[in-house]
Amino acid sequence: MKKELILIGLVLLIGLVGCVSEHDDELHEHSVEIEGKDLKSLTVSEVADLWEIDSEVLLSRIIIEFNLEESYAVDTILEDMRAEYAFSPALIKDIAEDIKQQGEQHE
Repeated sequence: MKKELILIGLVLLIGLVGCVSEHDDELHEHSVEIEGKDLKSLTVSEVADLWEIDSEVLLSRIIIEFNLEESYAVDTILEDMRAEYAFSPALIKDIAEDIKQQGEQHE
């Protein structure tokens, strides 16, 4: 009986985690749809162009967000930046989206 209760609890927990994950994806919708693996191969400038934001602002936010210490420019490929700190490409999407929304609020 105890094993059955544990099994039922695990099944419920797995189901709950699945629901949360689906909800999480909905919260992270972006104005630009691009796969993380594709995003990693772009430069900061190319990412900024996709989101129609300033590349210098994006570069600055990435450096601050991940406390990067190396020297980077807008023509740096994200994968090269990830060598210093292995950030998720989804976080770059979130930063770009935030910059875009802030820009739209100031218009």
